[in-house]
Amino acid sequence: MSIKKEKISGEMIDVTINSSSLKSASYDSLSERLTITFNSGISYEYRKIPMLLFTKFRLAKSQGTYFNKFIAKEFKFKKLD
Repeated sequence: MSIKKEKISGEMIDVTINSSSLKSASYDSLSERLTITFNSGISYEYRKIPMLLFTKFRLAKSQGTYFNKFIAKEFKFKKLD
């Protein structure tokens, strides 16, 4: 598992990731929105991510691989400024 740090504050879960492509992730369990920040500094928001899927992402051996396989192309997203 490559989660370096995790912070849970109410419905928000923030994780810092040790990955060649992903820097961090923030998940809002109320709105089911996942924000992924890449090492390049660019962030994307993914919508309607079930809590179970985010939990599996957090527990995956490689968050980058899990993200690419189960989230990146499967859910609607928008680039954040």
